[in-house]
Amino acid sequence: MAKFIIRRLLLLIPILLGLTLLIFIFTRLLPGDPATTLLGERATPENIALVRESLGLDRPLHEQYLQYMGGLLQGDLGRSFITNRDVVDDFLQRFPATIELTLSAMLFAIVVGIPLGMLTAKRRGTWIDSAGTIMSLIGISIPIFFLGLMLKWAF
Repeated sequence: MAKFIIRRLLLLIPILLGLTLLIFIFTRLLPGDPATTLLGERATPENIALVRESLGLDRPLHEQYLQYMGGLLQGDLGRSFITNRDVVDDFLQRFPATIELTLSAMLFAIVVGIPLGMLTAKRRGTWIDSAGTIMSLIGISIPIFFLGLMLKWAF
């Protein structure tokens, strides 16, 4: 068992490196220039060059990636372009609400799902079983983003 756990932990290293590389590449492939986005459309080329230099965007991609990895290893997730605050601070500010929503969803799933499963198991082959199965399939099939929008609209 220890050998299995060690092997899995060692496999975690290339997976995490690949994941960080993909995230880095995808953020660099986004359209637009972060410096122009920060300064707005009326920014002068000199100001854009200064911001690109301060953000390290003027350096080669491999240097940017190494700086990105160094920050990640130190717990520095960078600054948000939207709020101009540390990403960790933004995350910690919203984390309690995320936990509250997660626990509420889990409680709802337990309170509704377990009795519904017991009822459909007890009434197997009846219309109650069919209705419970259909309700379960609908609940599983609704995309999370759509459900979130509908719940936000409703409440």
